[in-house]
Amino acid sequence: MALDDYTEALEALSLGSRILAHHGIVDGFGHVSCRDPRAPTQYFLLSRNLAPALVKPEDIVTWRIADAEPADPNSPRGFLERCIHSEIYRQHEDVGAIVHFHSPDVIPFGLMPIPFKPVYHMASFLGSDSPPIFDIADSFGPSTDMLIRNTTHGAALASLFTPTPALESTSSRPLVLMRGHGATLTAPSLKLAVFRAVYTQDNARILASLSILAGGASNVERARFLNKDECDQSMATNSGQVERAWNVWVKELEDAAK
Repeated sequence: MALDDYTEALEALSLGSRILAHHGIVDGFGHVSCRDPRAPTQYFLLSRNLAPALVKPEDIVTWRIADAEPADPNSPRGFLERCIHSEIYRQHEDVGAIVHFHSPDVIPFGLMPIPFKPVYHMASFLGSDSPPIFDIADSFGPSTDMLIRNTTHGAALASLFTPTPALESTSSRPLVLMRGHGATLTAPSLKLAVFRAVYTQDNARILASLSILAGGASNVERARFLNKDECDQSMATNSGQVERAWNVWVKELEDAAK
C-alpha cells in the first residue's frame, strides 16, 4: 500500500486511542490496534506501552502477527497484553481492528449471566445473542494475574470470537466479555471498532439503568431486546454513518485541547 495509507493509519490510530480515553472506555490502561496497511496479513499497529490518552502517531509500533514481537527489535517496550491482538488477527482474517478495554460499565456483565444484548439500534452490531465470557481460570487455573500474557492465552481468547453454528453467521463475534478483566471488541476497520466500543459502553449503561427500573438484574430477561432481523438491518444502516460519529468525536478532542 502507499505510504499515505500508512501515515493515515498512524494518525487514525492515535486519534482512536484518545477518543476512547475521552469517552472513559479506557483510562491509564487499555489499547486499540489495527492491521498494518502495508502488510495486513503479517503486521499490526499498536502503540508502545503508554496510557491511551497520550498516544501520538510517533508512538505507534509495528508488531508481527505471528508472535506479537516487534518488527524492529529496537522498538520501545510494548503492552504486555499485545498477544490479544496478534492472536485475534492470526485466527480471524475478517478482523481489521481491535479494542481491549476495562470499562466499569461493561465489567459487571462478565461476572454473572446477565443478558448483554442490544437494547437500541446503535448497539445492533452486538447481535441477538449475549456474547461469550472468557474466564482465564477455566483454561489456565485459579492462580493467574488475569492478564493475557502470551500467545497461548491469546489463542484461547481469540477462539471465542468464532461463532457457533447456531448463530448462523460466518463472521467473527464482535465482542467477548472477560471475567474480572473487561472486554475485547473487534471490527473490520479502525473507525468502526471505536464506534462499536462507544456504543457497547452506552448499551451497558442503558442495561444497568433498565435493571434498576425493572427491580433487579433478574428481570432484565423480560426486556424487548433487538431481534436478529432488527440487528442485521440496523447494523447495515449504521455502518454507513461511522464517519459522522468519528468527526464529532475528533472535534470534541480538539475542543478539549483548547
